[in-house]
Amino acid sequence: MLQQLFKHLKDSKKHYFIFLFLIFASSIFKISCFRDDQILLFEAPKIPFVIENLGVRFGPWDRNTNRAGDFLFPNIANVTKIIGEFGQAVLDPDFNVKYLPTLDFIIRVEAPIIAIAEGEVSRHYFQEGSADYEIGIRSLNDPNYEVGYDHLVNIQVEMGQTITPGDTIGYPRPLFSGLGSFEIMVNNAETGLSYCPFCCFNPDKTEEYQNKLLQLIADWETFKGDTTIYDESAFVLPGCLMESMVSY
Repeated sequence: MLQQLFKHLKDSKKHYFIFLFLIFASSIFKISCFRDDQILLFEAPKIPFVIENLGVRFGPWDRNTNRAGDFLFPNIANVTKIIGEFGQAVLDPDFNVKYLPTLDFIIRVEAPIIAIAEGEVSRHYFQEGSADYEIGIRSLNDPNYEVGYDHLVNIQVEMGQTITPGDTIGYPRPLFSGLGSFEIMVNNAETGLSYCPFCCFNPDKTEEYQNKLLQLIADWETFKGDTTIYDESAFVLPGCLMESMVSY
């Protein structure tokens, strides 16, 4: 009888320790699950919209060929600017002053226009009046931003296509003497503003591309023999007379 009672107490003690172990293990499991749940509550860092280039290839001015990367310096009197500044004032058809929310380029007609930022093709529109295309590429990192590429021909992209910086979008609309033109516009749907590209530029590349743009302007003015073509003192950023303006 005593032997059976001792065995019962011994078994109970063993069960008690097993019970305590299960409680401890359960608590550890709950804590680890709680921590995992807490980790899942943290959002991944948002990747910002970043511009990586200006859509064209810059290069030193060759005085023998008058080429500078994708640019060609023509001996044509009515070509006064090879780059149209963001925020420049022009006259509309009714002779009212308006300001352009674009950065404009005149380049060799065979030079490819490359994507300045990542995104997805959101607009693919043929413009009958100018017989060319307007392409919109909305950022996948920050969908508030869309880059517009205007006056393109020989389009190399299609609706819904994912784009990475450096991909060929198309070619400039032909003008004359082997030259073509196109425009870049950076829009933000949330703010309703268009931005100078350097407002959103990759910080590691900003100085490089600003220097390239300013060097091209200096070379152009030297070629034209007129240092007053551009008012560099009015630039808030290279090639930009404003940082931003209302989109239209």
